[in-house]
Amino acid sequence: MRLLWSLALILTLPAMECVQALPEKNYDSEWKKTILPFLDSGERFTFRSADGVTELQGIRFVHPNAKGTIVVVNGSTESWLKYGEFFYDLYKKGFSIFSYDHRGQGLSPHLVKSNPQIDQIDDFSLYAADLNAFVREVILPTHPNNLCLIAHSMGGGVATDYLQRYQSPFRAVILSAPMIRINTAPFPEPIASLVMKLLHMSGLGAGYAPGKRDHNPYESFEVNSVTSSRARWSANNEVWKNHPEAVLGGPSIDWVNQALDKTTRIRAHKGAITSPVLIFQAGKDAFVVNPSPEELHKMFTNARLVLFPDSKHEILMERDGIRNKAMGEVECFFAN
Repeated sequence: MRLLWSLALILTLPAMECVQALPEKNYDSEWKKTILPFLDSGERFTFRSADGVTELQGIRFVHPNAKGTIVVVNGSTESWLKYGEFFYDLYKKGFSIFSYDHRGQGLSPHLVKSNPQIDQIDDFSLYAADLNAFVREVILPTHPNNLCLIAHSMGGGVATDYLQRYQSPFRAVILSAPMIRINTAPFPEPIASLVMKLLHMSGLGAGYAPGKRDHNPYESFEVNSVTSSRARWSANNEVWKNHPEAVLGGPSIDWVNQALDKTTRIRAHKGAITSPVLIFQAGKDAFVVNPSPEELHKMFTNARLVLFPDSKHEILMERDGIRNKAMGEVECFFAN
């Protein structure tokens, strides 16, 4: 059974390619003409965090003839502001879309008063609790049927934690480059975890993790680790330029300490997730370590793995050839 499952992870049928919203040729002008007005058309709202201590910022695009509803959970230091093209693609395929910014990130209140660019969290489990609050308070009262979820990077770790701990209404889940194991190179994960714990115990937890700093608006495309699409990378930079209040530089020591502890617990969780899950992995990912099929088998009993060998971390914001294949997989999986 394990052998068959592992083969199913690797030997996937090719999905139809989805015609993306914007080809990279003339991307900037088309993005400003098409995507930004669409993003502005969404209905912004707030909802109370799971522990009641803050208001989180959300966005929805309700399709008049929706064939389903998709919840999008973004990654670390992100905001729904940078997902305009992805939202547009899904909406044009007939889906309503809901998304929100995690506590401490994007347009939601940032948590380090002395430097709002530091991504901070005291308890990583609160992210999944907030997702559960979002589902129960915002989604289910008005859109209880035909629900799907797609989560990127840290959002993938949050979604996995959510699926392990809460009753899920989602009929299908996609995890794109999920943060199930963090890349701690050049140090082994146990050493990195020990260092973070010692720094936390020294009272330095709210400061930047080693090597992290404020966002650099002048960083060149050539040194970026997230995408090989210059057009989409430039559009994301434009987002941060236009919304400085949403910008984060990097994670705090506490965030990394909590993330390493949570991802270890996620991998060790007893009882596999039975929901249908599609997992995207990037062959050139610098942020997460791709779990082996054997590791994934312990976590998911109904999953399929799709590897994008030439992709960097942000598969859904990659160059056209990679992104088209990913969007085709998304469309096929959510259509079934």
